[in-house]
Amino acid sequence: MIIGLILIFALFGLFFWNLRQVKSGVKGSLIAGGFIITTLGSFLLYRNSVIFSYLQTVMIIWICQALWIFLLWDIFRIVRRLKTKRRLLQPDAERQAGFLFGMSFALTVVFLTYGMQHNQNYELRFETVKLAASPAQSPAKNFTALYFSDLHLDMLSKPAKLERMITEAKSIRPDFILFGGDLADIHDSLMTAQGYDVLMKQLVETAKIGAVAIDGNHEAYMERSGSDPQGWLRRAGFTVLEDSTACFSDENAYPVACFTGRTDFQVARSRDVPRKPLADLVPDQNVPWLLLDHQPKGIESDYQGRLPDFAMSGHTHDGQFFPATLFIDLFWRLSAGFGVLDGAKWLVTSGIDSWGPPVRVGSDTEMWVLTFER
Repeated sequence: MIIGLILIFALFGLFFWNLRQVKSGVKGSLIAGGFIITTLGSFLLYRNSVIFSYLQTVMIIWICQALWIFLLWDIFRIVRRLKTKRRLLQPDAERQAGFLFGMSFALTVVFLTYGMQHNQNYELRFETVKLAASPAQSPAKNFTALYFSDLHLDMLSKPAKLERMITEAKSIRPDFILFGGDLADIHDSLMTAQGYDVLMKQLVETAKIGAVAIDGNHEAYMERSGSDPQGWLRRAGFTVLEDSTACFSDENAYPVACFTGRTDFQVARSRDVPRKPLADLVPDQNVPWLLLDHQPKGIESDYQGRLPDFAMSGHTHDGQFFPATLFIDLFWRLSAGFGVLDGAKWLVTSGIDSWGPPVRVGSDTEMWVLTFER
């Protein structure tokens, strides 16, 4: 936490120092300070205002692009200074800073034009997952699940995305609907007022057997603001698993699968309660066991019991947009797609939507149709 705050202050310091060179003297400081204050203000007010939500989107995209552009410029200037032993004259510094300032805004326009549309048009992905056969499971029953995560409903969300999800789910008719956390960044009452409760119920009703949801780290933020995202999901028809396990059977009472949903790390910290050991959540039934854990941190190191047959996470957004897409793999062992974490088969989705700016450049939004075969 402390390291993160130090890094944020360092980045804002770098941003301020570079931006103030656009104009000499007090004018440069006022320009730099004005942009920082505008950005911070948009973060404080975006949850209740469409205007400030759009402002936040513009400012985040612009700052991210300006930072890497100015950082490269600073490195170039340092190398040039070491080689030539000469400082850059103020008029030249202003001219170059102004050019880079304009370049960052031009790049922001490109990102917004392409990235917002790309974020809205998610990819529907299909995958067959082979599960280990068990002699106790006869005859074997295959099943399907529609899995998505990181919906992040906010002031800029559009019902069209959920409406498309419903249409596709009606066509697919999955056995299960699975949601991997991070429902919204607005209060649950506002989601209901905007009609998202009706749409979510329609989505849940497309599942032939059941719908399962878990916490994400943004549920911790919303709980602190007085929202009840878990209750909202339950009213929509989801079975919300918080460090708990639920087993489901089909219409003929044939056991199909068990799901374990983990309380998100940040939700647990916010509530000041520890996450339960995975050993306490292993199902008794000898059927496929699927694990949902919002953050793909894997399985605790001291766990020695039965491994889940398959696990699913979200959270990373696969970096969401450039330049974060270049570095996301440095922070996560599995940042997106299929892999293995601590011996378990794992899927990390890049999410059905985005946090903050509804912008995707260098990553996709997606929803998965998973067919589980034995």
